[in-house]
Amino acid sequence: MTDLGYTLSSLLARRLPIRVTDGIAHALADLYALSHPGRRRAVGRNLAWIWSQSGRAGPSPGARETYRVFARSVRDFLAQGPGRPGAVPRLSERARAALAEARGDGRGTLLVSAHFGPWERALQWLAAELGGVDALAAPHRFAAVERFFVARRAAGGVRTLCSTRPAMTAIQRLKSGGWLAALADRPFRSTSRNHVVADGIVSVDPAPLLLARRAGALVLPGLSCLSADGGLEIEFDRPFTMGARDGIPMTEGVGRIQRFFDRHVRAHPTQWFEWRLRRSPGSAGS
Repeated sequence: MTDLGYTLSSLLARRLPIRVTDGIAHALADLYALSHPGRRRAVGRNLAWIWSQSGRAGPSPGARETYRVFARSVRDFLAQGPGRPGAVPRLSERARAALAEARGDGRGTLLVSAHFGPWERALQWLAAELGGVDALAAPHRFAAVERFFVARRAAGGVRTLCSTRPAMTAIQRLKSGGWLAALADRPFRSTSRNHVVADGIVSVDPAPLLLARRAGALVLPGLSCLSADGGLEIEFDRPFTMGARDGIPMTEGVGRIQRFFDRHVRAHPTQWFEWRLRRSPGSAGS
C-alpha cells in the first residue's frame, strides 16, 4: 500500500463507526489472503505447527483469522488521532508489577517485543504513560510510507530513531535514562546472522539486547494482544539486566524472552504476524 492509501485508510478509520471499519478490514484481509495463496499456505502451516505444540484438540485456526487480526490491529493504529484517545488497556497484576519495577529503577529501559497483535497501539499507550518513547524500527522499503508511519507514531508520542547511526543513537538514549522499544522476532537487518531459533517457536534477534548491555540498561519483555471483545491487553515479564557484574548471560536473556514469547503464541496463535513459513507438524524440532 502507498502512503496515499494509508492516509485515506486513516481518514476512514477515524470517521466511520467501528462496526463499519471492522467489516472493511475483514473484507480486505480476506481478499489479500485469497490473492496470495503462497503466503496463506505458509501462515496456515505455521498455525498448524503452533497448534500441535500447544497440545490443543481439534483443527487449528485458518490463516484468514491471522490476516483479519492484523487488519484490525492496523485499523486501530490508524484510527488514533487528536481528540480520539485509545481505550485504556488491561494489564495483569504481574504486568503492572513488572512495569512499576522498571519505572522505579531509574536506568534506561529497552522494551523488547515482537509482531504480536496491536503492538503500535500498545506502544502509543506506553508513550502516554511515560511522556514519550523512542522506537528502533526497520525502515519501510518505500520512503513515503516510512515518513507516514514516522509521523503517525510521533503524533502518539513515539519517536522513531531515523539517524544514520541508529545503534549509537539508541545506546545514547538508553544511557541517558530513556525508554527504547524494539521488535526482536525478525532481524533488524536482512544480513543479520545472529537470529536465534533454538527449539522454540519465536526466534529472537539478540542485537537489541547487545545495545542494552552496552548501555547498562534494563530489559523489559512486553507484548500485546486483542481480547475477544476487541480490547487491548498488554503483558510484561519481569525486567532484567545483562551487565558484566550484576546481570545474566546473553544466552539466558535470549532464552527468557523466547520462553515469554512462546507462551504468548501458544495462547494466541492467530496474533503472531509471521508471514514466512517457520515449521509444520512433523518437521524437525516440532
